[in-house]
Amino acid sequence: MNTNKSFGIILICLFGSKETRKAAFASFNRDVNFKNIEVLFGKMKVKGYRNGEPIQVLNAEEAVLKGVTSMVDINGVPISPEEYKDYWLVIDGHHRTCAASLYNDWLTEQGQPTITIPAIEVELNDGETVAEYSTEINITKNEWGREDYVNGAASLQPDQPLLQRYNELIKTASNMKGIPHSTLNRIFCNGEGLSKPDLVLLCKGEKEKGVRIVKPIMPACDIPTGNQFISICFEKGFRAEEIAKRYLITEFNNLRNASGGVDFALKVLNSITIEDISAMTNANANLIEQKVINHFNFMAQRVRISSELQK
Repeated sequence: MNTNKSFGIILICLFGSKETRKAAFASFNRDVNFKNIEVLFGKMKVKGYRNGEPIQVLNAEEAVLKGVTSMVDINGVPISPEEYKDYWLVIDGHHRTCAASLYNDWLTEQGQPTITIPAIEVELNDGETVAEYSTEINITKNEWGREDYVNGAASLQPDQPLLQRYNELIKTASNMKGIPHSTLNRIFCNGEGLSKPDLVLLCKGEKEKGVRIVKPIMPACDIPTGNQFISICFEKGFRAEEIAKRYLITEFNNLRNASGGVDFALKVLNSITIEDISAMTNANANLIEQKVINHFNFMAQRVRISSELQK
């Protein structure tokens, strides 16, 4: 869990039990929004922590048996398996947990006793994973974004290269120079990639979709070509935010889907010069979609003519 500051240790006490543990977070959990934490912290300073608002937890030892491959503490530091017995995995209530940590720091500064967060232990159904449970409660609350579902799906399938690549590159609150989900689909799947419903199913542990016609959820992909596209774009001088837009990859795919195929599309991409980039941007050095379309056609024709002359 990525945060913008260090938090103090916060203790969680289970309702109906005297067992108290520290807070743990699954590595696949979405980034917290520090503005939301500040709002909750501000309310706690005025009204205190409402005991009628418990968070949902699962003991860390059981979480490992329910699909959580790794956990971190409130500051994102990995927790070793030997330490799991000292932690509750926070399933729901990440922002309140962080806000309560800040609240405890404030209480200490005021010379007042600190608090322990009340919690309810979640009971997962047979075969249900933590990611599946988290997905369902966040669908109801409409809190998860595409990047959260990608993260959850990637955590359940650590050996699935497309999900891992999406998880590395997708735009998030802590990676604002990342690539939006829709553009990743264009880069690695030639347009038809993972939809949000696909990602939801993957977070539930599903591998197939469909009723009458059942097919694998994971789409056909070309990771090496996608990686080449990104690498060449950076080498040619395009900025991360330019690669993140759909303009370049759309025109690249138009070329790869034509008669020349991937080799010709890569040849055109490799031919780009500083002057070409200038021709595709405005006075503020921002890519303009129509200019990109027009100039890719020009560059493609230039490469064709050059190839003919070399024969």
